[in-house]
Amino acid sequence: NTTADPGARTTGTGFYFDTVVTFTLYGADETLMTELQNACVRYEQLLSRTIPESDVGRINAAEGQTVTVDAETADILRRALEISDMTDHAFSVTIAPLTTLWDFSGGTERVPTEEERLAALPLVDDSRLKVEGNEVTLPAGMMIDLGGIAKGYIADELAKMCEGRCTGALLNFGGNVYVVGQKPDGSLFRVGVRDPKDTGSSLAVISMGQGTVVTSGVYERCFEKDGVFYHHILDPETGLPAETDLTSATIVGPRGADCDALSTALFVMGAEGAAQFWREHQDLGFEYVLVLEDGSIHITQGLESSFSLASGYQEREVTVIAP
Repeated sequence: NTTADPGARTTGTGFYFDTVVTFTLYGADETLMTELQNACVRYEQLLSRTIPESDVGRINAAEGQTVTVDAETADILRRALEISDMTDHAFSVTIAPLTTLWDFSGGTERVPTEEERLAALPLVDDSRLKVEGNEVTLPAGMMIDLGGIAKGYIADELAKMCEGRCTGALLNFGGNVYVVGQKPDGSLFRVGVRDPKDTGSSLAVISMGQGTVVTSGVYERCFEKDGVFYHHILDPETGLPAETDLTSATIVGPRGADCDALSTALFVMGAEGAAQFWREHQDLGFEYVLVLEDGSIHITQGLESSFSLASGYQEREVTVIAP
């Protein structure tokens, strides 16, 4: 039921999940854009940690009591726990007691005291979050945050809504981009990988068919205080910004929820840990682009034909990681 003109392009923008969301649709039927925007509103009401009536708000306020949640919330939590397990908790959904101690976006640039940080660490333990059917139980004092996986999950669901209702779509959620179909002329979409040191520029471009590109980088939310640089990607083991040899991790794959969580996890792991994880989890079907502290770039073999350096970055050293 696409419009008569498969080349007709419509764009819609909104502010959801703390980020500017932009949808570009080609040959879409007339209600698709509105439905995508409405879905964003619904997911925000369901999953936002700052909305008390949301599933996440209710779980965090339940003081250890069991909470019945929407089937989708339960699904996201189950997948989050699987990825947490798989990454040795480099991705953690119970990290909220630590993240609340820091302020990367509110303007106060707050760094927690040693005491606060050490007191919060035992509350970060994904193994204590229980999800059975649509019932969720979280021990009192603990808190969850779906910030590292929800946007990817939502992108997956919105992409499904686009199937058969447009010729192509680019769903952009800030650091998460989901490509559906192709452009009207049959060409692939081109998704830029930002230069972490100069975020106004793309250092590379990935030509994309159906699938998603998700980036986690130090530049997204960070500050310098008393000569120390702090970024928002915390290591669940320490409660401090992850000490890593990377400035960004970009994951390319078929499933947004997985790629979203993995962009955080691989960033925390660093280049060597990421390569090892990728080799051991070929079944997940993802590829990556890592930008290292020294400016060099690692890409996995599956991206060799679709990855190209942007002009001005041709000198960068690119290492291809083989399985």
